Amino acid sequence: MKAVFKESPTDPSHIFMRAAGYAKYANREGDESYVRRVTGQEFPRFHTYVQESGDRIMISMHIDQKGHSYDSAHAHSGEYFGTLIEQELARISGALGLRMAIVVGKDGKPVAR
Repeated sequence: MKAVFKESPTDPSHIFMRAAGYAKYANREGDESYVRRVTGQEFPRFHTYVQESGDRIMISMHIDQKGHSYDSAHAHSGEYFGTLIEQELARISGALGLRMAIVVGKDGKPVAR
């Protein structure tokens, strides 16, 4: 699921994501993202990518249910839509004091928040 901030955060992404309770994470290829554990265990966890384009900031989020099954595999068991993700995006929005529009489906139509 993706969310676009209706307002631009004043801090860079690594600062505002840390303020929302996320830790920086880099995969084997060096791609930067952010994770927050749902429980005290490593999985499940919220996995978030932040894309900055001009004055627009988009968050792309899913839930990793478990890690990769094989060392060379990229696939994992993830959830990309649902109430839990919507609630987490709303929590981030509230923690940062910034309004978001959640983008649903492939049509890219935002849901007013």
